Amino acid sequence: ACRTARHELTRFLTPLVDDVTVGDATLVLHELVANGVDHAHTPMLVTARVRDGAVRLRVRDGSVVRGREQPYDPTATRGRGLQIVGRLSQRWGVRRHHGGKTTWADVGPVGARPAPDLHLVRPAS
Repeated sequence: ACRTARHELTRFLTPLVDDVTVGDATLVLHELVANGVDHAHTPMLVTARVRDGAVRLRVRDGSVVRGREQPYDPTATRGRGLQIVGRLSQRWGVRRHHGGKTTWADVGPVGARPAPDLHLVRPAS
């Protein structure tokens, strides 16, 4: 799921934004999708949009459990995903809704033209 999301996002963003923004957005999306795979265990809807000076990434899943940034621990082998999201994003958050939640992040700034959403659906595992 992470590889497909990274590939599709890179293909979508490359003509629209600079290489640094593509790299940052791809890494942020990887972490958001990995959290969905590791913790939600539900199908996900991934959306990306270039708008308002940033790349808005959204990952919707069927879990109501909100991810939270873990304190830094140099000996930990896991738990750094949302730290990465927090460092590379202008802002990020979680919105709960009926049937789950959407974790979102704004990555940029970018000087890109508006573009349609990119939707990726991960089938149930």
